[in-house]
This record gives sequence, C-alpha cells and structure tokens, in this order.
Amino acid sequence: PLGLAPKANRKGVRRGPRARGAMGDNEERNLLLMGGGATGQGAPHGRTEKRSSLYVGLCAVATATLGLACVCFAAAANSHAVGGGLRMRPLAKEGSARRVSALHPPEGFEGWKGAPIWNDVDEIPVLFTKGAIEADFVVVGHSTDLTKDKYFLASLHKHGIHAALAGNGTGWHWFEDKLIGAKAALLQIPGNPVVMFADTTDVMFSCPEEEILARFERTGADILLGGESQLWPEIETYFDMTDELAYIDETAAGIDVNIGLREGAEEASPGDNRRPNKWANGGTWMGRKDDLLDYYKTLEGYLVNNAKEQGDGDGFRRACRPYKMTASEYRTHTVAAGYFDDQTCLNRFMMESAGAKHRNARVKVDMDGTMMLSVGGAGLEEFKEAAGGKVYWERTQKVPCVWHFNNPNSKKLMPLIAKKFPSYWV
Repeated sequence: PLGLAPKANRKGVRRGPRARGAMGDNEERNLLLMGGGATGQGAPHGRTEKRSSLYVGLCAVATATLGLACVCFAAAANSHAVGGGLRMRPLAKEGSARRVSALHPPEGFEGWKGAPIWNDVDEIPVLFTKGAIEADFVVVGHSTDLTKDKYFLASLHKHGIHAALAGNGTGWHWFEDKLIGAKAALLQIPGNPVVMFADTTDVMFSCPEEEILARFERTGADILLGGESQLWPEIETYFDMTDELAYIDETAAGIDVNIGLREGAEEASPGDNRRPNKWANGGTWMGRKDDLLDYYKTLEGYLVNNAKEQGDGDGFRRACRPYKMTASEYRTHTVAAGYFDDQTCLNRFMMESAGAKHRNARVKVDMDGTMMLSVGGAGLEEFKEAAGGKVYWERTQKVPCVWHFNNPNSKKLMPLIAKKFPSYWV
C-alpha cells in the first residue's frame, strides 16, 4: 500500500526521470505522489479566517485510491502552492488586508471577478497523476467530487493518460467554475505540452496518449474543438452567417480523412453527411498549453456584465456576448437565462476565428470523431466493432479517441457501452 510522506517532507514534487521497474507503464504513471499544497492561511487582524477549500492532508487521504497527487492552487494572501517545481506568487504583500473574494479574485483571474466560487474558497485544489508534470500530453478538468467520475478516471488509468484535475472538495456554482478550475490546472503545468480539457462527468478515453498526440499533430490544428450536431445555447443570428460557416466547414474538411478512419471503412454514399457535428462543444477541446492560455485571454475579453434583462443566473452576472451582437441587441436576446455558459464563449471563438477580421485556419472543429466524438442522440446500435477490436461510429466510420456522452440520455449509455465492448474504455 502507498503511504504518505511525513509532513516535513511534503513540500513539493521532486522532478526527475520517471523510474521504471517491473510494473507496466500505465500502472507506473498512475501511482500516488504527494505534491504539497497551500499553507499559511493567515487572516488579517480582526477578521474571521476563511477556511481553505481542502486541507492538504485531507486532500491526500481522499485521493489515495484515485492515484492522484495533490497540489493546491493558492488564492490567498501570504500563501503559495508548490507543485512540480512551480511556485505560485502570493496575491498580496505580507500584511496586506486584501483577501480573495468575488470582488477581489486572485491574480490571473481578474476576468472572473464576481464569480461566486471566490466567496467560498481561498484556493482551488489541483490533483495530478504521477508523471503529469513531465508529460507531453495532459488532460485537465474540474470536478467537485472525483469519486463520482469513475468511468472518466478508469479510462484515464487504463490508457495511461496523465491528468491535472481541479476542484475536488469544492462546491459547485455554475459553468464558470469548470473554466476557472481548468485555468488553475493550466497555470500549474510547466512547459508547453499538448493539453485537452474534458468534462469529468461524461467523458471516456479509448486511446493512449501517444495515439492522441499523433492524431492531433496530423490535424494541423493549433486548437481543436470537439463538435456536436446542434448549436447550444442557440444564437439564431449564427445560422445566417454563411461566410463564417462555410469557412468552418472548409477547415474541418481539410483534416486528413484517414485520421481515425476504421480499417475496411465503407465509402460514403451520395447524400451521406460524414461531418455531422458542425458546432463547437464545450466538453472537449485541446491545444498546446500556451495556445489554450491565449484562448482564455480571448474569452475573458468576451465577458461583459449582464444587463438586467438577461437575468442574474447564479450570481456571476457575466457572460460572453455572442459574435457580432451589439450591446443593444444583447439586451433583447436572453442567452441561457443570464447564466454563464462556456459553450456560448466557445462558439463565439469558433465564429470569430472564421470571420474575415480574425480568420485562423488553425482553429478547427472535429466534426466526425477524428479525435473527439460527442455522442449526442446516437443510439447504442450505431457503435460497432471494427478489426482489431476498435469501436467506431457507423455514421462517420471513425474510431474516436475521446468520447463525450454530452446529454442526460447519452450519459446513460456509458455503463451500457462499456459493457457491450468490455475492456475497451475501462
């Protein structure tokens, strides 16, 4: 059994070559490594101390069975996190009265001012699988309770995929939390590896990281977005933007059709739509870490304070105004009842990347499951076994590496499809 190092020694992650003994590569990658955490949670004189979202020891005990290391993203004055040689700067100088709150988010998260999560926690815990600090490919995500994400974690483990997962033990507010948590994880990762964001509740993996990296390189994308068949939230003005939509389809069509194509694939018949997932889906997207941080800068530039007409949502009261929508138009178009929706932001980014002003051929949507498939309304009978035991989607003849069961009905398929094709995902 794995034990924890004495407290005095749990101050960081010692970086160096990964030791390999008789154990398999996948097992070695997912052993527990204690990574340190935020300390020194002092409160200004006369003010009640706000408790950390997780104590380091509790974090380690709670995650010992998951094969994760614990590193907390510091978000409080006079504290810092140490993980993999990274030290996060304190938010304020010693003695400062400033504390993290919705009105005073931590450094690097100024665009997320008003997010209710900052009223509840001083730090966002980030959990790493062993080897994630040095990995060439890392999955990031946000989960308030990783014990409920058994299919996600089991598929990571089976395929030896490294991960940095934020939020375990914190409360859930709304979808801004998952982007804040993912950014906290990104900021803890050194270097510039390929990183994939994935929803932890309804995503499974079926390829090792080497295959994922090879496919991503072949797509020619800097940022690859998972696709889905419907635009949600629905921005009706997008349907008339024929130039942008044609360019998005053109860049997707430019991806080598042989990537992920099953052996013995059937030829498309006249009228077949082999690229059905034309809209960006917020459950899976990927790119180099620096490119994703640039995406965050762009997204944070989209955020506006909601007019009263939009509603209060969960209290964040900020959202991404849709592409080419003026402030006056936005006041009369209620989007997601005033709640923040990460997919509104992602689809604006997709549309803007296809617009004449900011056209970027290296932002691409995976419309057919070349890498990432949003299952949506597809039935269990549409997924079949190809040569070599690979599972493919009949409609596109593609063998995805990442499967997103992206609505309540498709999420119910997770245990059924795992049973139908045993040992494929988990």
